[in-house]
Amino acid sequence: MGNIIKKDDNPNAGFAITKDDGKLRIGSKTSPFQQRAKQAQAQANDAVTLPNRLCLMLDGSSSMHGESGPGWSGPKKIDLLHQAIENFVNRCNLSDTAIAIETFPKGTHLAMTNVGISIIMTAQSINASGDTPMHYCVEQSISEHSMTRGIIVSDGEATDWRYEGADEVLRKYNEGGIPIDTVHIGDSTGGEELLRRIAKITGGIYCKFTDVGSFATAFAYLTPGYRAMLMNGSVSAADLGADEINR
Repeated sequence: MGNIIKKDDNPNAGFAITKDDGKLRIGSKTSPFQQRAKQAQAQANDAVTLPNRLCLMLDGSSSMHGESGPGWSGPKKIDLLHQAIENFVNRCNLSDTAIAIETFPKGTHLAMTNVGISIIMTAQSINASGDTPMHYCVEQSISEHSMTRGIIVSDGEATDWRYEGADEVLRKYNEGGIPIDTVHIGDSTGGEELLRRIAKITGGIYCKFTDVGSFATAFAYLTPGYRAMLMNGSVSAADLGADEINR
């Protein structure tokens, strides 16, 4: 190696000009930016091999922009959903858990990852508009993500789950041994029956929260480390501020 006669001052670029045997040569090194990119790619590759791979299927329809209950003057449901996802991620062990995000209507997408900040920022970007094509989201999610469990959060009735045979999509989840936990939030009853059915057919848990503020905190009990407490009944609906928990 010759003597370095010029180094790039930009640490993210990373090159040096050296004089070797009377000739100028430009050499390169791995920059901090490239190192971070490689680390992120390695994490993405590792995510699909982790034992807990969760796909969050989240309602981003216009009704989620509404109030969170009668007389409520606090955050909108969509804001509380953002809080719920952040609490959820912060209580996950991201060394063994990866998370993907899909919304209905389609608009926000995150491939399976265990990078916490990416999950939180993606969730924060979800806006409330449009209708509620939940069936499409459930069908696409199992095609696009190698998940071990799905979780649906919604405040209303699906607009595309009304035809005969719509439940057939749930057969794919059963065949793959993939339960879907479902959460209904808000004071509306529209969509409750469907979410109960999805959870029952796939072997998941159904939760109902009229108090969406309680949901924002209690949603973390569906993380891998806490879910068993719901399954074995050691935590009740009253403990969580929920109206109902069906296992």
